[in-house]
Amino acid sequence: MSDEASKAAFLAELQANRERRKRPRTDSSPARGSDATENDYRMPAAPLAALSTGNILVSRNVTSTLHNHAKKQKLRPDQMTQVDTFLTDSQIIRETKLYIGILGLQNDLQKIIAAKPAYSVSPELKANIQTYIAPVLLSPKLAAYKGSEPVQIIFNLVKKYRFDAPAGFENNPADAGKITATIEDAFTQGRSKFKKLLFASVKIIQDKKTVDLPADKHTSLFGLAQAFIKGSKCRINAGLCGRIALMRKIFLLHPGTNFWDKLDEHLALIRDSCENAEDIDITFEDLVETDKELHGNVDIVYQGTDDIQEEIDTTIATAGMIDAAITVPSESSAAGSGTSAAAEEENTAEAEG
Repeated sequence: MSDEASKAAFLAELQANRERRKRPRTDSSPARGSDATENDYRMPAAPLAALSTGNILVSRNVTSTLHNHAKKQKLRPDQMTQVDTFLTDSQIIRETKLYIGILGLQNDLQKIIAAKPAYSVSPELKANIQTYIAPVLLSPKLAAYKGSEPVQIIFNLVKKYRFDAPAGFENNPADAGKITATIEDAFTQGRSKFKKLLFASVKIIQDKKTVDLPADKHTSLFGLAQAFIKGSKCRINAGLCGRIALMRKIFLLHPGTNFWDKLDEHLALIRDSCENAEDIDITFEDLVETDKELHGNVDIVYQGTDDIQEEIDTTIATAGMIDAAITVPSESSAAGSGTSAAAEEENTAEAEG
């Protein structure tokens, strides 16, 4: 068979196969090859109902159950109507309504946040801060009475216990600044109170003049310690008495507005002159004995250490501000505390008349 004859036979075979595979057509059948005659291997189109956004029938039992639940939630009549509509909505409508509702809630939340008043330190937080002022100022571990260290001790306690502070205040400069200012003011008042007690223990104001009291009229160290801890949970112990004895000694030398700065300087001198903790103990024991000789040799009844005092000492050690007797304070600690220091000087001036 020639090549042309072979090709003709092949074409004839293909034509015969096509005719055999064709389906019978009626007059109403669409033309072969049109969109309506896609081959049988195509995926069938999704049923119209699956794409429909029309209403959905809900059984009465479901409706009744949801109505009862809505009543328990005390929905308003207009909200009940919205629930009925939501029940018959298609899935896409429901999801869109929910998303719109979330956006609406976000808008309402932003309005609430925008209308929120500026933070102010609560009386509860002020009271908690005040609880720690005396234990810090009377701690034998305190490196300096002025500067940032005392403030940081209580600020760390506020972060630890939160008290009535706002959430995340330590990451909000404005809120943290208000709490820090409150702590500084509390220390200013605490230092002013202690200085007035020191003044009253050895001096008196007569005819608007400051007069030294005779030695037999001085307040004993034990009596002065009792006055210092009054209103606090502190207890009289050796470390506390040693610090008060040092305070009175420096007050007699520098009774003016620079008293606390001079006291911090003398703490630094003690640290520099002592080689170890034993030397420190001996130094403060000598200060106590000297104070008793000068201002009244009254036996001191030591009462141990209160839990708050122990916590303060531990906090100072944990924060790396350990033992004023053996740790040199930083420059920031030796410096004054800005506005609070100025306020303290005003208080001192008033106390001295």
